Amino acid sequence: MTEEQTRSLLLVVLGATAIWLWWSGDALNYVRPGLASWVLVGGVVVALLGLLPPLGLLGDQAAGHDGGHGDHRHRARVGWLLLVPVLVVILVQPAALGSYAVSSRSAVPGGGDSGFEPLAAPVRGAVPMSMAEFVTRAVRDPAQSLAGVRVRLVGFVAPSEGKEGGYRLTRFVIFCCAADAQALQAVVRGDRTPRARDQWLEVEGTWLARPPAAEDDPSPPPPALQVDSVRPVAPARPPMSTPSSSAARCRPGGAAGGPPAGR
Repeated sequence: MTEEQTRSLLLVVLGATAIWLWWSGDALNYVRPGLASWVLVGGVVVALLGLLPPLGLLGDQAAGHDGGHGDHRHRARVGWLLLVPVLVVILVQPAALGSYAVSSRSAVPGGGDSGFEPLAAPVRGAVPMSMAEFVTRAVRDPAQSLAGVRVRLVGFVAPSEGKEGGYRLTRFVIFCCAADAQALQAVVRGDRTPRARDQWLEVEGTWLARPPAAEDDPSPPPPALQVDSVRPVAPARPPMSTPSSSAARCRPGGAAGGPPAGR
């Protein structure tokens, strides 16, 4: 196989992998839903470049004999290394971010300048709420709008830290792709059933009220939730929520600055 054919075949394989990620839905493990269609477009373009003339496998490619056979074979072998990430995606199928990534991606929301909208109406006895909205209101709302309100949250289990007890219900919020995802958490109290790490749960309970954190506090502790109902659920699709346009901002490690709210 000539160097040109090798290059074209690699383009086809890379493009097909991107198309497969879109078709299977696994692209949502790495990018926000609004960008998944661009994964498809990019895969189609790359695959067509590898197939169609003048450079593709369907074109007339010159053999290119220039006497440098050893150099050609070396470059061809190096080119095949591009298949390594493809094989990883197909054979290993890396999962979405989970509890092992939380410690380096924890975030604390800022309060924003526009205040908080009224809470949604309860559904089956509890207010359905994204983890981002719950954490933002619990940590930053001076009016303490969550006080006495039964809420319903969905997230996965991450280990608690220190002596806080319970476990942490966690959900990642994604702004563009998995590289910039941030973890928002709530400490779950009152669940006596041992829960597996990364297990997805739907919990209902009441926020354990405390005074709101100061705006200049870079690392307030996560809010706590006293639960009275816990139900295992299938992993959310997409696994990471996305920020709303009116969200406050948060940064990794606790500094106010990136958008935390979203569903």
